[in-house]
Amino acid sequence: MAERSTQSNQAARRHRRRQRSKMRAGVGKRLLLVLVIAAVVAVSLSLFFRVRTVEVQGNSIYGADAVIEASGIREGDNLLTLNKSAVAGRLTALLPYVQRVRIARILPDCVVIEVTESDAAFAVRSDSGETWLINFSGKVLEQAGEGDYPAITGLTLRDPQPGQPAQSDDTEQLAALNAILAAMDGTGLGEKITAIDVTRTFDLTLQYSDLYEIKLGGTDQMDYKMQYLLAVLDQLSPYQAGTIDLSFEEEKVARFIPW
Repeated sequence: MAERSTQSNQAARRHRRRQRSKMRAGVGKRLLLVLVIAAVVAVSLSLFFRVRTVEVQGNSIYGADAVIEASGIREGDNLLTLNKSAVAGRLTALLPYVQRVRIARILPDCVVIEVTESDAAFAVRSDSGETWLINFSGKVLEQAGEGDYPAITGLTLRDPQPGQPAQSDDTEQLAALNAILAAMDGTGLGEKITAIDVTRTFDLTLQYSDLYEIKLGGTDQMDYKMQYLLAVLDQLSPYQAGTIDLSFEEEKVARFIPW
């Protein structure tokens, strides 16, 4: 009986060893299959989905060739591994008037670059005495040439670089200017504002054409003030000129003081 029990145990152990060996062989085959598939995919990516065409949309200031050159995208680049964030960063840095970028992949071989360009600029002096243009987001565009640009006073740029955010030693004035520009962006006011004065950050003022001086007070509630200003302008006759007081020093109501 003992001999038969020993033989039975040995047979069971041999069976378990065979089972484990089969399992290991199965796992090895599956791993090999995964590696083969990965190699095939890698080879396919290296052979197919290569950039053949780059299209540019939304551009007017820069030509399509300039946009493509600045993007860094070259014919033969891998379409699927294209770094869209890096492309957008290069475009906004190298082409200052480019404000926003959208990159789309069109299989099997096309890239579409859609750009939104700045359409307004304000002139501000630099620490070296030059005049530079900045846009609503506070990005330096280029050194001002001939032209009549809305002037920003009370702020001096420090070492302006095209495509980079405006910098100043007076961070409080710079923050006030950025607050005004951000609140004004998209309102249409930029077409009529001829001057912005941030000399005193508690007494910010705008000049609207030759009709109105607009007193904003401080930077608080700037978005609300701009929307309020639009409502006030909608009620005023173009034959009325004066000061629009949105400083809200006494109460949260605008005041119009005729000249």
